[in-house]
Amino acid sequence: MTSVQIPVQTAPPGLGGLPDLQRERLVALRAGLLSEQAVAVSPAVGRALEMADAYLFLALGYLGHTDELFPGESAPGAPPP
Repeated sequence: MTSVQIPVQTAPPGLGGLPDLQRERLVALRAGLLSEQAVAVSPAVGRALEMADAYLFLALGYLGHTDELFPGESAPGAPPP
């Protein structure tokens, strides 16, 4: 199991602090989470990590991150890419 070291910085509450730095830390955290999901020891652990990724992705969206959660998938009824 790999450990992701994320530097902690103090910031005022809310988005007025250091949103760019937090977004970078969360992107790094997500990369580690996805690598752990790839080597999950059971389907249940993999599913739990997948759910954690969805919530992490939601937090990234609050910070302005614009990547897709499921690249290549389109919404129902959307025109093909």
